[in-house]
Amino acid sequence: MKVSASQTAHAELSRLSAIAKARFGSFRSAAPVAAVPMLVLGSMTASAITAPASGTFAFDLYDVAVNDMLKGPVGFVGGLAAIVLSAVQITKNWMLAAGGVLGGTAMIKADSITTSLGMII
Repeated sequence: MKVSASQTAHAELSRLSAIAKARFGSFRSAAPVAAVPMLVLGSMTASAITAPASGTFAFDLYDVAVNDMLKGPVGFVGGLAAIVLSAVQITKNWMLAAGGVLGGTAMIKADSITTSLGMII
């Protein structure tokens, strides 16, 4: 008797489903736990961050942190160093290296991220 590909796939899917159910229990028990944070975060509004007005104390902090450091040579060198060090370490732990590359890229583009990323208030 010849077994078709769809029967083999169905049998394999059933086997994997039984393994997952035995290992993690019913997925229905996890649904309410996952739904609560989604409902809480989904009900909040997001607003974009804008640069503070010139002349205020917050503007001085923003000017030093974002304009002088992140947009300046400190942010660029820090981001580039994170990318280079992650590229060197990619053979030892590629997942950690991928995180370093993403973090370095975020550090280089941090000035645009601070103004374009929505923040839950």
